[in-house]
Amino acid sequence: MKRNLLIAAAGALASATLTTTGAGVVGASSSTRSAARTAVAIPRGTVLRVGEQLKNLSTALALGHQNQNFPYQVQYSEFVGGPPMLQAFEGGSLDAGFIQSTPLIFAQAAGQHVTAVAGWATSGSAYALVAAPGEHSIKSWAGLKGKRVAVQEGTALESALLEGLHSVGLSLHDITPVNLPTTQIAAALQGGSADAAIEVEPLLSAYLQANPGATVIAHPAAVTEKSSFIVATSSALADKGVSAALADYITRLIKAYQYLAVHPQAAIQTIYEGEYGLKPARAAYVSSVVGSSKFFALPGPLLAPQQNLANLYLAAGTNPAHISVTKEFDPRFNALVTAGQTP
Repeated sequence: MKRNLLIAAAGALASATLTTTGAGVVGASSSTRSAARTAVAIPRGTVLRVGEQLKNLSTALALGHQNQNFPYQVQYSEFVGGPPMLQAFEGGSLDAGFIQSTPLIFAQAAGQHVTAVAGWATSGSAYALVAAPGEHSIKSWAGLKGKRVAVQEGTALESALLEGLHSVGLSLHDITPVNLPTTQIAAALQGGSADAAIEVEPLLSAYLQANPGATVIAHPAAVTEKSSFIVATSSALADKGVSAALADYITRLIKAYQYLAVHPQAAIQTIYEGEYGLKPARAAYVSSVVGSSKFFALPGPLLAPQQNLANLYLAAGTNPAHISVTKEFDPRFNALVTAGQTP
């Protein structure tokens, strides 16, 4: 189900926009009654412009039976990764969107007026530190010292590397980073231009299938590598109609992930097997490694780890100045998140 973590795994995806129009809430099922209660606060004609990656949000809502009877319009724009979505926010074409910890830090550092209004995390991670075929000297994060490590800078892959190195007292200065697009990392490993790399599903599974001699060394353990967010602009939050629509949308997303936690096979078959082309056994294994998603109040358990990650980017020279990540979080929907997860 952790399609929401695969922000850089589909380089061939083109940007696209689709619109889902709510058909009203009369006769809505129990899964959409919360939307009916919210509809009175949403003016007719309200549009919520949402950025997603790999259709992660719309797919989760569909699989969780939460994509019907919207009392507003949802306009989806498709992006490959957080950086281009941040550009769309800067251009004023989005109200809300899905990003992860790293783009959230970069947005604050750039002075963008977006904040996280809902957050969730998986129990496991879709990312992994992998070795090149035939490379057997690297046994852990500590073994990366002096090695060439392929990673796409400015993405969650880099944050996974920073956190992993930090866990054993190392930094980027102790390795030779090889900056590549995520879709080119496997070729670098196979061609001998990197000793190890950070990979992400489903590219990880494809790499391991093509290179039986390659090994997974470790999975990131930091919560920042397992967390995802709905972020919104200050102008969207100031608009009562759009803000009410966003509250309803977040409620639906919570319910959808609750459903998928109980019915993982729906995501295994539709996403891992159907869209990613994994064999059933591998699809089930990846699903078990990644685990289910659970929402948390903001900033909740993420404040200290997110600040630590921001500090690591500062030490790496990515951020020009120290930032306080407290400003990245808007807790106005925390009560909604708590209520939405009540059985």
